[in-house]
Amino acid sequence: MSCINKLTANIAYDCTPANRAKGGLETSAVIINVEDIDKTALTSSGATITNLSLNAGKTGYSIEWIKQLGNTTSEFSVNDGLDTFTHGFACRVFGQSAADAERIKELSTSEVVVVVETKYKGTGNVDSYKVFGIENGLRMSEGSFTSLENDGSFVFTLSSVENFGETYPYQVYLEGSYSASTAKFNTLFV
Repeated sequence: MSCINKLTANIAYDCTPANRAKGGLETSAVIINVEDIDKTALTSSGATITNLSLNAGKTGYSIEWIKQLGNTTSEFSVNDGLDTFTHGFACRVFGQSAADAERIKELSTSEVVVVVETKYKGTGNVDSYKVFGIENGLRMSEGSFTSLENDGSFVFTLSSVENFGETYPYQVYLEGSYSASTAKFNTLFV
């Protein structure tokens, strides 16, 4: 059995506004604890995920930002025998309250999946939502606070754990339509 695959379609440049590459994220994401995802309901077809649901009584958690202060990344990682993509999500906690310190501590010990809405939407908005860490989760890999920088925000990065990458550079979340996907995103996948 060979793990070497072949390219199966053209890579075209589409200059229509809906399909032209566009950088950036909208201003919120949903962070979901890996153990709270109902893996029996989750389905995927290639790079598209559907039926992203949570176990009974569980919820995702929103994080919001302004401007372009939330960012996702994906890097190709060559490994012996199994090449993968390493995912990342960088953002910040803007507050400095005791509750904010609690969330930062929880993030530092959590394994999560991040769902974001990108500024790139695609035809019919079907490519709007991207999922990072669905196979192996993301963990905090960096975090820092200084009172003199970033307006006193705690800046952090959630990343794939070394040697535990993902099959795709990102996966697209689509619950049949943009409106159905948005409804689940807005209700934190409950």
